[in-house]
Amino acid sequence: MTRRARSSDDPVEAGLDALYTAPLAEFTAVRDALAKQLRAGGDSAGATRVKALRKPSTAVWTVNQLARRGPGRIDALLRAGERLRSAHGGAAVREAMRAHHDVVWELLQRATNVLAEAGIRTPGDHLDSIRITLQSAPTASEHERALLRRGMLATELEPAEFGDVMQMLEASFGGAPAARAGEEERPAKKAKREVEEEEVEEAERRAAKKKPAKREVEEAAAEEERRAAKKKPAKRAKQAREETRRGGAGPEKEPTKAERAKRERAERAAEKAARAAEKAELRRQQQRERAEQRRAEQAERREQATLRRAHEKATREARRLAELAARAEATARTAEREAQKAERAAEAARQRAEKAERAAAAARSRAEEAEDARAAAERELDANVRSPGS
Repeated sequence: MTRRARSSDDPVEAGLDALYTAPLAEFTAVRDALAKQLRAGGDSAGATRVKALRKPSTAVWTVNQLARRGPGRIDALLRAGERLRSAHGGAAVREAMRAHHDVVWELLQRATNVLAEAGIRTPGDHLDSIRITLQSAPTASEHERALLRRGMLATELEPAEFGDVMQMLEASFGGAPAARAGEEERPAKKAKREVEEEEVEEAERRAAKKKPAKREVEEAAAEEERRAAKKKPAKRAKQAREETRRGGAGPEKEPTKAERAKRERAERAAEKAARAAEKAELRRQQQRERAEQRRAEQAERREQATLRRAHEKATREARRLAELAARAEATARTAEREAQKAERAAEAARQRAEKAERAAAAARSRAEEAEDARAAAERELDANVRSPGS
């Protein structure tokens, strides 16, 4: 079902609706006629706007037809993109990605039918661009998504930049992406990173299966060590204060030099222990932060790998569709050639039959002439027999 014009009272909107519904080959003629009509009606601004519209590519025209013939499926695509942008957590993101992929796959199948109905001889040449435009909907701007919903795209949607994907992952997992996320990776470095991702994932799976209890024991021991480190300097400082009080309890008794030295040593030792405990706590905090950062980076890399695999799967499916379409086209051409060949054979048979018919008619004519001659000869002979003396 074709999407109706948004406002039947607005000639520009009605004309644009007819323009983007028309066959691609007629786009320029319909556009120029609409601009001329608007200018004749006194709407110079509308005419200028319409005249500046670019003819869409075959891929963009096909996406527009998908929106106009099946607006519900384009709405489903945009809803799937919204769920993908707002998903939180790995499971939710994966589920949203699967739903988005299913809608893209369904629209690609419909696009093949649109191209075939339009008489496009090589539909496989355009499916990749159609797929990229459909997959780019989640990261498109609000204006681009509005044009997609109305079936009035003028250009293909660009794939998301790496930084945009990182922002979407940041929103999905509630954390900031790594500082180097926006930098462009070289192919060799990227391949090495993918190998490292697989090794990290495998190591995590093995560790999760073999040593869950050990990890809990280690974390409990580390927590106990932190508590003891916090209590030890306070205990030492308390002991030092008590020794100081005991050393100076009586006003008539002054602390000796040895006692003062001992007290100073105790205070220095307490201060040193407190600083050591602070440093140890700081190191443990830094280690925890680095561990959390590594886990976040690993989760981020796993999600990137999932996105890549989904993209590669969609690419393979699109290529398979293109190959099927190409084979179907080749089969159609072969059938057409066979039909033409059979038609030529039938025409030759008709010509031979007509020639034989003409030969038979000529033979019948000669036979009739011979019969007439024979009858004339018999009549002449009969006449001679009746009058022998003459």
